[in-house]
Amino acid sequence: MWRMKKHHITFWVGLLAVLSLTACSKQLAYNTGQAWRQNQCHAMSNIDDRQRCMKEAGQPYDNYQKGVDDINKK
Repeated sequence: MWRMKKHHITFWVGLLAVLSLTACSKQLAYNTGQAWRQNQCHAMSNIDDRQRCMKEAGQPYDNYQKGVDDINKK
């Protein structure tokens, strides 16, 4: 369980670093973060965890943005 939490923390730290170091679009930052996540997924030894991770990391930006918009509307 801690491993997944640590993975998520590392992801967000990496994404924030990308955003702070470059003047890029939200979509480019999202795609960069997702590519990084996919690399992390490949390192997982448990096949079920790896598949779940890849499914999450493969979410298109439009789906992500729709979810963000839905949350912001509440």
